[in-house]
Amino acid sequence: MDATLSTQQRAAAAEDAVISAYVHRYGPVAWGHAATDGDGARTWHYWWHAHLVHVLAEAERHRPSAARRRLIGDLLRGITVRTAGTWITPFYDDIAWMGLALAETRPHGRARARIARLLAGAFDPAVGALPWRTRSVLYNAPANGPAAMVLAPSRHRALAERMTAWMTAVLDDPATGLVRDGIEHGGVRPDLWTYNQGVAIGAALALGDGTRASTVLEAVDRWCAAEEGLFPAAGGGDGGLFAGILARYLGVAASRMDGEDADRARRLLRRNADALWAMRRDGAFPADPRRPALPTGDDRDLSVQLGAWITLEADVTASASVTS
Repeated sequence: MDATLSTQQRAAAAEDAVISAYVHRYGPVAWGHAATDGDGARTWHYWWHAHLVHVLAEAERHRPSAARRRLIGDLLRGITVRTAGTWITPFYDDIAWMGLALAETRPHGRARARIARLLAGAFDPAVGALPWRTRSVLYNAPANGPAAMVLAPSRHRALAERMTAWMTAVLDDPATGLVRDGIEHGGVRPDLWTYNQGVAIGAALALGDGTRASTVLEAVDRWCAAEEGLFPAAGGGDGGLFAGILARYLGVAASRMDGEDADRARRLLRRNADALWAMRRDGAFPADPRRPALPTGDDRDLSVQLGAWITLEADVTASASVTS
């Protein structure tokens, strides 16, 4: 790590860059735009906002600030406006991400409870899992992992356990131990995305299953070893958040697990945080930490910058666990 900057300072720099470039206030409400240039500059994404609120809550734990608390409130009002007060979309994965964000910010208890009820009601007992969205035949890790985390501390804990058991039994890749994307029309979608691994670790830890978390963590470590410890990149758009989500739950693992597991999570996080920081250019991070950030294209998506910021906040979490 750059000896002149602490993990807190790096995370704070990422936060400042994201807020100044992407987040805009309109009176008492706020929201972020998808990109800093091009036709997508005014696009609003529900699930990106869930992660924006979530990482702001993480930053608030790390560096408390009255200004940040006001911004979180403005963003939550913006989401209320954008969803006409429902907090709901047709996508169960997006709804679960919002439920996790709201659990971090602590207000809107009624919205959190509604999200939990909706996720529990959408569970398909014939499959043993939650579909990706309404009227979908795709059942995947990005919906079931975060939904399990939402439901684990609720009266629906048994459903969370069934979701994680389904992921283990159906989606684990026998060859690598990694979590595949999902099933559709009876066939397995073999894609190995970083965020699938993150939500599997997060769900296992939410349910107190350290053995499962350790198994996936070891698989991730092997997977990244071929890339000098770096997470596989997934480009811009939604993919810009994938590695950051894995990083978030590696931070959780570093703070909750012991011994070799905690060290492994901490080491992976530091390697990726260092690479992102080294490839930063003009305050922006690259979609792929193997190269410098570019002034146009995927690197200018809010999702990419948000994913990098999440990684740097997770590095703060992991670093703090060493001395706590």
